[in-house]
Amino acid sequence: MERLRPFGRRVARGAPHGSSGHRDPALVRPPGIRRAAIAALIGLVGLLGWMSVALRAEGSPVAAWWPAAGVAVIAVLASRGSRLVATAGVLVATLVANALVGRELGLAVGYAIANAAEAYVVAQFASRGGPEARLDSLRDISRFIIAAVLGALTIGVIGGLTAAVVVQADLFATLFALVSSHGSAILIVAPIALVSRRLARGVSRVEVLIQLLVLILIVGAVFWPGNVLPVAFVPLVALLWAAFRLPITVVAVELLVLAVLATTLAGMGGGAIGQYAASDPRMSALLLQLFLVVHACAALFVCAARNDWANVVTQLGAREALLRGGIVNSETGILIAEILDSDRLRVVGVNPTALSALGRETMPPTWGVVGLRIARGQPVFGVAELDDGVRRREASRFELEREGRRFDVDLGIHDGVGGASVMTIVFTDVTARDERERRAIEAAEQMRDLNRQKDDFIASVSHELRTPVTSILGFVEDLDGADLRPSERVATEVIARNARRLADVIEDVLELGKLSSFAAGSRPAVAFDVVALTRHCAQDAEGLAAGRAVRLIVESPVDALPIRSVPQDLTRVLANLLSNAVKFTPDGGSIEVRIDPSAAGVDITITDHGPGIPPAVLGHVWDRFYRVSDAEHRDVPGTGLGLPIVRALVEQRLSGRVELSSDGATGTTARVSLPWDRDAVQADAPGAIDEDHTVAVGHV
Repeated sequence: MERLRPFGRRVARGAPHGSSGHRDPALVRPPGIRRAAIAALIGLVGLLGWMSVALRAEGSPVAAWWPAAGVAVIAVLASRGSRLVATAGVLVATLVANALVGRELGLAVGYAIANAAEAYVVAQFASRGGPEARLDSLRDISRFIIAAVLGALTIGVIGGLTAAVVVQADLFATLFALVSSHGSAILIVAPIALVSRRLARGVSRVEVLIQLLVLILIVGAVFWPGNVLPVAFVPLVALLWAAFRLPITVVAVELLVLAVLATTLAGMGGGAIGQYAASDPRMSALLLQLFLVVHACAALFVCAARNDWANVVTQLGAREALLRGGIVNSETGILIAEILDSDRLRVVGVNPTALSALGRETMPPTWGVVGLRIARGQPVFGVAELDDGVRRREASRFELEREGRRFDVDLGIHDGVGGASVMTIVFTDVTARDERERRAIEAAEQMRDLNRQKDDFIASVSHELRTPVTSILGFVEDLDGADLRPSERVATEVIARNARRLADVIEDVLELGKLSSFAAGSRPAVAFDVVALTRHCAQDAEGLAAGRAVRLIVESPVDALPIRSVPQDLTRVLANLLSNAVKFTPDGGSIEVRIDPSAAGVDITITDHGPGIPPAVLGHVWDRFYRVSDAEHRDVPGTGLGLPIVRALVEQRLSGRVELSSDGATGTTARVSLPWDRDAVQADAPGAIDEDHTVAVGHV
């Protein structure tokens, strides 16, 4: 279904109601063309209004039919900006039309205001205040008809009061005449611009032409001058034909053809309605408007109902296809059958897996037509366990072995409407499931073996590398005190610096190997002062910044804070975090270290004022060998192993948490949260904490 789009404008499917959505540029008319079209429509409103007034019955304050009302609604709906401008244009066009035919000034002004108000009310209500209206479903048609009624009542009240005050016309007669003439015009004319111009796929243009010719012939015969038979209902047959078979576009055009022909021929005295044209023009106009309203409402409602029905059928077809596809391609066997006459089972669906469990390649045709007898002592599917369950007609579960394969069979009975029952049989291939589980276990074991081999290889290589590196560093230290030439001194410093870097990498790899090992043990927890340990680590880190004037500031609300944990592992964690902070802090900068007790434990926060870590890569810095790739981080030496080691130590050895936060511009904050007692946390029994947030006596 498509949104209603005046002048062919099309909204993308799925766009929210009241929004323009994404439009194909080829389908969107330029603003200049749209404005010109609206101006032309407003001009047509004036022309049709002048013709309707000029051709009205002598002495009548209103015209018998007012097609300008429908055109005015289209013009206001077509406005993409404020509808008040288009509404003002309708007012002016109607005022000019009434003035040209010599109506009294007060009557012309009142009718112009009424016409403009009517168009605005219909457009706003039909479109729910949005830029476009719909005519797709019964709800849309109902809303449009209500909008037409509201608009007709608007002009009826305003126009009736105007006629009563200016020309002393009968208020209720004028109101009734205006409501009928304008309401029928809106219902007939407006839908032409509010529906898709495109014919539905698969519709024969020949059928459209034949149907239109049949309608014209029927209307011509019914309203032909001289025919006074009361057969005004006959055109409804042709309209219903169109409503059931053809797009709503064709129905909208045929409604306009019906209105023009019926109005013209009835005005000439044709048909049972036209016979009143000379003696009682008002009665003739009233009958004609009722005729048009009934035909328009019937045709539009049938079209909408057909659209709703087509949508439901399409959705159900898609769901059925999806369900059937899922059943047919499922690795689980499924058989669905309907129990007929209490002694027959008609299969309505079965997939290849279920047929395989039953020892068949295809389903016999009789299963889905005649069905299977389920009488006692007579085989059903030819499988004893299954046949017994089917005959009992009770939900059950059992195992079935067939041709070396085992199946878990679930049999269910579902009572439907009217006493009908449906039986479902689900076959789960246990053999295939067990085989998949066995392969998964083997694959997991292979992965564990490969992981162990990798860890052993890394540990072996690292140990082999440690010995020569240690020797290099020892001889370099001996050379430090020797009397060397400047070039030799530079070479010695280069060797020492790179040997230390290699030693650090080896130590990191060894530590990661220990942390990744399944057999890796954990050091015993002991009681120590976390404030003192943190101050010692900060003093050691200051040595890394010698000559750069980087200051480390340690703050704590208490002088001593005992916890029970592993000081060696915590020292390694703080050393890595402080080393990172020092490396990225500019010369003369500062690093703040704060220790805070809490109800759960101790928080150690390290904040530097370096370039910071981009927020987009914060989650990757915990990956092994990952390094931030921008220029400010690339020039700082490192292996990308420090933070992974920190996280593994904190979470695996210290039973704590570590977090990093940064805005990518003003530095990075690392927060390590440790429990008061590591062993108590690992045993799911946290240590008791007193009101001063210190560990209870029994824990230290």
